Amino acid sequence: MLTTSNKAGGRVGPAMVVVATAAVAIAVRFAFVNEVNSDYRAFLSPWYDALSAGGGLRAIGQQIGNYNPPYLYLLAVMTYLPIPKIIAIKLVSMVFDVVLAAFAGLIVRRRFNSWTSAVAFAVVLAAPTVLLNSGYWGQCDSIYAAFCLGSLYFLLRGRSWWACVFFGLALSFKLQAIFFLPVLLIVLVANRRRLLPLLAVPVTFLVMLLPAAVAGRSWRSLLTVYPDQVTGGAGSGFGRAGGGFGGGAPSLSGGLGAWTQNGPTMFQWVGGSVGWEVFGLVVAAGLLLGLGVLAWRTRPLGEPQIILLTTATVLAVPFFLPQMHERYFYLADVMTIVAAFYLRRFWPVAVAVSASSLLAYAPFLWRITPVPLPLVSFLEFLAVVATLVAAAHVLTTPGSRWIRGSTIAVANGRWEAPEWDPALISPSGGRPAERPPSPA
Repeated sequence: MLTTSNKAGGRVGPAMVVVATAAVAIAVRFAFVNEVNSDYRAFLSPWYDALSAGGGLRAIGQQIGNYNPPYLYLLAVMTYLPIPKIIAIKLVSMVFDVVLAAFAGLIVRRRFNSWTSAVAFAVVLAAPTVLLNSGYWGQCDSIYAAFCLGSLYFLLRGRSWWACVFFGLALSFKLQAIFFLPVLLIVLVANRRRLLPLLAVPVTFLVMLLPAAVAGRSWRSLLTVYPDQVTGGAGSGFGRAGGGFGGGAPSLSGGLGAWTQNGPTMFQWVGGSVGWEVFGLVVAAGLLLGLGVLAWRTRPLGEPQIILLTTATVLAVPFFLPQMHERYFYLADVMTIVAAFYLRRFWPVAVAVSASSLLAYAPFLWRITPVPLPLVSFLEFLAVVATLVAAAHVLTTPGSRWIRGSTIAVANGRWEAPEWDPALISPSGGRPAERPPSPA
């Protein structure tokens, strides 16, 4: 039997690894923190200058840039620090890299030991696109992705209200968080959780806009940020730095079909005609419907099933959607890594997804195309197919040997996760009920 001191010692080692990993990861990012690109020069730098000239937080009531205000709040706070502008901008994203990796570690920790959790933390923090997105590019995709993983973490714990609050936070930073919404809906319905917590999503979103409104920005301006990004309206005229779907394309006035982005999607093969875009939307909707039906038939969903459902959704849906930037697979890059800890032999898929995103980054960041984007999209397509097959298998065969640690059988034939089962969550506070002894 482990003593209290032994248990504490078992936690200290992984904790020290996490701290050391975070320190090294930040140091690596600082090694190329002074790298600039056209996004930084044309958008992020002028936005920061406008906030600084306007008095920091006093300027958040102005319409600066085309990102939703919560990101501008963070930049405004950074203007008070006596550090170079480029470090201030990138430091925000670096901090959320750590938050993102921490949630990945917490998710893995629910099923595995602290050392495995520490490895997950390190792998996510060192992932090529996570590393480049913040420290090199200066983008802030780690913010919305961190809150999406936070939402997933609380969803796994059965804390519906917190899951919805965190999703509302994610959505308030970037519209790409919408890829996670089907997961939230499917899990709440399939596991027969109350839908009332979904009200926390719009409430949280509006609360995050409130400081800008109090500072003088009109609600019309605040509520049209994302619609303008999608349609290329007047409010989105800030080039590639646009945070929404299609936002920033220089010729978006033509609507659908006007532009095909660098994302490794099916549109690298077929172009951006209206017909193909409608086809892609139909396929994406069909995939969501199919995953939802499988989840409903398998209910209640255990942790591995929710993880694979999430991974399949955030990877497959953007692959079939038009006008996807290369960065729109950021959440998929991270989720395939998390899924690899849950599913045997899934690591090649995680590597393929990260490699596809990295190769798609290259034309913008370094003005080179090491591999033609249609071939990159084919690699991503193989990963999509493999992930959909794995998700469908796990959803229809909960006790599959593909799942790491799936060794528990119950009397009614349904597999039960060692640490969590949504059927055992009490309807009151969301805490797991007492688990009965497992059969031998």
